[in-house]
Amino acid sequence: MRVCLIGKIGSVTHWLEDCAACLAQAGHEVLVCPTRNPRLSPAVEALLFSERIGAPRAALIVRTVRRFRPDLVLAVRGFEMPHAVLDRLRAWPDRPPLAAWVGDAFTAADHATAGRYDLVAYTDSFFTGQHETLGFASRCLYLPHAANTRLSEPDRTERLPRLVCVANPTPNRIALLRQLRSAVELYGPGWQAFADAPHAIHARRLDVAALAAAYRGHIGVLNIRHETNVVHGLNQRSFDPYVLGAPVVSDDQPDLRACFDEGREILIYRDAAELEEIYARLRREPQCAQEIGQAGRRRMLAEHGYTHRLDRIAAALR
Repeated sequence: MRVCLIGKIGSVTHWLEDCAACLAQAGHEVLVCPTRNPRLSPAVEALLFSERIGAPRAALIVRTVRRFRPDLVLAVRGFEMPHAVLDRLRAWPDRPPLAAWVGDAFTAADHATAGRYDLVAYTDSFFTGQHETLGFASRCLYLPHAANTRLSEPDRTERLPRLVCVANPTPNRIALLRQLRSAVELYGPGWQAFADAPHAIHARRLDVAALAAAYRGHIGVLNIRHETNVVHGLNQRSFDPYVLGAPVVSDDQPDLRACFDEGREILIYRDAAELEEIYARLRREPQCAQEIGQAGRRRMLAEHGYTHRLDRIAAALR
């Protein structure tokens, strides 16, 4: 399939880049058209898309897409797309389907953007109900995040007997970590030392290679919900660690059981005390951690790649 991906590049989650690389790796023809240049300020970007000066950036993007002649245009983080781009794409005669993939919370103010798509796919099942309640005009479906298989396959690196968490700090995450007596390796910009907890802080972003090393080198990956972005859904950390055979230890999200079997493919905690128990078990029984990581990896390879997500979108648009 010929797929054109539009959206922001250079984000901390590198969602669009992961999607493009994995689809290309699977044999699809992929074109990336960035709508957001991280080197420019939002004000300058808005001016380039402004109809007041002819929206030159929007026109360039649409000309590039038309030359590529895709079978599908997929907007990653679709509610952030400039209307100037979407309107030009929709006006294209005999155009391909236009779909959005949305991973963050939204409001009724996004009604106009949602209505410009043929289909909106949400990584959080709660958002599909919200889409319908708000009367958004386009069709929608639940489509979780996917595993970034370009992280490479697991090797025999010895795993440190610690959980690792790669994320930005939020109040919810900080509050949970303050309650833990067992040390967690924390990676991500913005983390600061805890006065009352023993965690190891690495306040920096990780590139793809470093992220793979972090997942490969620890007994498990701790996942804590970003409270302002999701309600029921999962994030990329729910899937990516399984590429390296690392088990995920996650807070209890309603969408988890639609993707993994609790206890066999993923470990779920409801509070800090239960997380401490799981952590102690993984250190006490490293073979258990290995078995869960491998079971999750098999499920990921069978159901949770970017090609699986593309197939779902294509089927929904038929």
